[in-house]
Amino acid sequence: MRCFIAIDVNDAVRDAAMQTVEKLKKRGFRASWVKRENVHLTLFFLGEVQPRQVDEIAQHLCRRVRGFPSFSFVVEKVGCFKKGKAPRVFWMGVEARKALSRLYEEMRGELSKHGFSFEERFAPHITLGRIKDYPVMWDRFIEDINIEPIVVGVDRFSIYSSKLTPSGPIYKCVYECRFEGGLIKNE
Repeated sequence: MRCFIAIDVNDAVRDAAMQTVEKLKKRGFRASWVKRENVHLTLFFLGEVQPRQVDEIAQHLCRRVRGFPSFSFVVEKVGCFKKGKAPRVFWMGVEARKALSRLYEEMRGELSKHGFSFEERFAPHITLGRIKDYPVMWDRFIEDINIEPIVVGVDRFSIYSSKLTPSGPIYKCVYECRFEGGLIKNE
């Protein structure tokens, strides 16, 4: 099963994401845009993993972060990753507070014990879309796209399966781990 670990966001972030996507569409950007229900902050992309291994990872990660204090992060800007001078991925920026970075490091330490490896640099962001086509002088078209800072409370993480379809990915929450409440398996 194709899996990733994420933090869910609130409706205010989902609303801001969809408003930003609409602005980008109107300005001539074509992309594989994220659907409202799929807006999240990815911590780790695990790739193809056996269901039994997902069960093990969920149990180990949940034990590792049990008692981790609840915290918040702020979603506060719009930007893009580029390849050369061309935009490739639009995103909403996340202020990486110490608690978010610490959670990432704790989880990365546990995942490395299970044979996973990840980039050293943690660049938290919320993906809006993968660009297919863009207007000439595209960078001028995004200069005035801003969002008001949005606070997101965090007291859990989720493990999702991702099924790729012609109409876009379908995400299903497989596990939810609450820092104080333990592990919940979604059937």
